[in-house]
Amino acid sequence: MEIRKSRDGTEHMIFNGVIYAEKPGRRKRRRNDEDFSLELLRMREIEKVIKHRHGDRIPDPGDTDDRETCLDYVRAAAFTSSDQDMAAWCRVWAPWATDADILPIVSAARNRQRMMRSDGVAGLLNVTLKENIAVGLKTIGACDVTRAERLRLAKDRKRERDRNAKAAKRKAEGRKNRKSYEAQSLSGQRPWDAEGISRRTWYRRRGTGVARVDIDTKCDTLVPNPNLETSQNHGTAACKVLRMPSRSPGQSIGSSEAGTDAEGLGDHPPAGCQGAEPHGRSEGEGNAA
Repeated sequence: MEIRKSRDGTEHMIFNGVIYAEKPGRRKRRRNDEDFSLELLRMREIEKVIKHRHGDRIPDPGDTDDRETCLDYVRAAAFTSSDQDMAAWCRVWAPWATDADILPIVSAARNRQRMMRSDGVAGLLNVTLKENIAVGLKTIGACDVTRAERLRLAKDRKRERDRNAKAAKRKAEGRKNRKSYEAQSLSGQRPWDAEGISRRTWYRRRGTGVARVDIDTKCDTLVPNPNLETSQNHGTAACKVLRMPSRSPGQSIGSSEAGTDAEGLGDHPPAGCQGAEPHGRSEGEGNAA
């Protein structure tokens, strides 16, 4: 049996070249390697609310009616379901709280299975949306705005931040903003109003009109007219455009008189010119021919 230790501190138990057991190495944890805890984040934000409102600690209410209001901070901290010792926490943030004040709150917190919701803490501490944004709270909601409305407002604020960031970037690059561009454009200055004419007339007098179309006679050709008999050479091949045969008003397109098989319809040559037998012949006539 042999135990080998790798460079990262992992130990391997080897027997006959086979690893039978492995013990991962324990590396030294750094301060920023702590696992994220939503409960601890909630505790830190409750402390931020206290600092934002009262300073270093919760003020001593004495025998006034504000005692329960001040104990709501202790309730909010106890209902986070964290491992924080509430007696030690109260010695820092509420030194005036007695055991008679703390023990009932801790007993009620032990009966809870989950941490209090964000809107519940906001209602307990009367945190408004304005204060939420000012302090930068993430785990505490707002008592005056619903969650759906807060999400919509957060999207609007992000959209405004992105718009301002893009505007600052364009300004740093020397670009004109939309308002300056429209003010210096012809559509913004509207010089035709000063001359007392319409916008179309003003552009027409400047020479703006229908675009010119040039025809290249070497590449562009006109569409052939089937009623005219013309001939045009393309390289070495010759193409003959045939005239459409005349027909009586009652005659259909498929019917033809004698002698019209050699003309065909339109630009298409008749069947006889394509190497096939003319239409209308029977097998006997073909054999006799």
